[in-house]
Amino acid sequence: MNPSRTPADTRITRRQWIGGSAALLLGGCATPSAAPAPLLAPAADPRGLPAFPWLMRLANVPGMAFAEVGGGRAETSAYGVRRAGTAGGVTEDTVFEAASLSKPVFAYLVLELEREGVIDLGRPAGEYLALPNPDDARARAITGRHLLSHSGGWRNWRFAREHLLTADFEPGSRFSYSGEGFAFLQRVVEGLTGRGLPALARERVFGPLGMASSSFVWHPALEARLASPHTGRGDPLESHGVRTARAFRALEAEWGRPLEEWMAADVERAFARVSPDQPPFPNFTVPNAAASLSTTARDYGAFVRHLLTDGAPVLRRMMEPQVRLNEALQWGLGIGLEEMDGRTLFWHWGDNPGFKNFVVGDPAAGRATVVFTNGNSGRNVYERVIRDRTGTDHPAFLWI
Repeated sequence: MNPSRTPADTRITRRQWIGGSAALLLGGCATPSAAPAPLLAPAADPRGLPAFPWLMRLANVPGMAFAEVGGGRAETSAYGVRRAGTAGGVTEDTVFEAASLSKPVFAYLVLELEREGVIDLGRPAGEYLALPNPDDARARAITGRHLLSHSGGWRNWRFAREHLLTADFEPGSRFSYSGEGFAFLQRVVEGLTGRGLPALARERVFGPLGMASSSFVWHPALEARLASPHTGRGDPLESHGVRTARAFRALEAEWGRPLEEWMAADVERAFARVSPDQPPFPNFTVPNAAASLSTTARDYGAFVRHLLTDGAPVLRRMMEPQVRLNEALQWGLGIGLEEMDGRTLFWHWGDNPGFKNFVVGDPAAGRATVVFTNGNSGRNVYERVIRDRTGTDHPAFLWI
């Protein structure tokens, strides 16, 4: 198979997927002449609602919002509630945890700094900042480019104090998803700029793009619009990131410095105060370039629209292939790459407890879709939304 093109006879269109899924569901009891009921259009809904609320109910996903970008515009849709058992409806301005959809935003910021000569992504990252495990010889070759493309060899996260961050293979030789790599690059960027990540992102990304409801750390102004995370049964959870940020904010007055300005050393010092029994690893702390972004469908739609229009030069850099995953997928700088029908799409998924999200974009067509959900079963919903809006299945869904 030519890895740059998916043969037409292997593509799954939305119509084929719907019909095939219904046939599998009904094949055991339907007669040969019976037409299968379409899965995405339940005729029994007495309120005449679109299919998405029906799917959300089946999956126990309380809320969803998505943005569709096309023609230089972003249009949003919202369904459900922010918290199960309440009447607070989801809107285009409901704040979701973006989870790993944080990574494309951080990558964009880093590549803007690269264009300005602030950072050299081809230089070993250990030359900017002491490595977490100085005895690991292989890690000395890890560059910023390796960290953005998950090819440095570091694991995803550490969870115990005895865990050493060790490169498991020669940097650049293969793919291994690593939130730790993004967290280390965050510290490098903070050191080079002298600014904490939340303040830097506000000045370099959120402010210029009009993303007024986006932040890498919770703040009180977002509280009234926060979506709660939920279990797979649809029961509300507590957000670890929000809980930690609230505890940190209690130290702002004492330290005389807003949380948005804190750098990694400040965060570690605060974490030792509020969670002394846990190691101050990136997976437990905020802000976190890999996973702590809070945002809305409106804001993230504005970000993706920018990538497809004025930010296209940076997007082209992000889409430079760095490491191959399989015959249909590669990874660029901060985003996944999907090869279909002779063109390349970008994508990423987000997976925090109680939040499951996805973004996919087609630069050649100038189109993209981003979906946020606040339930642990949200992937079951966002896959169907993406298939419905793009009209095709995606190899990324098989790989995640």
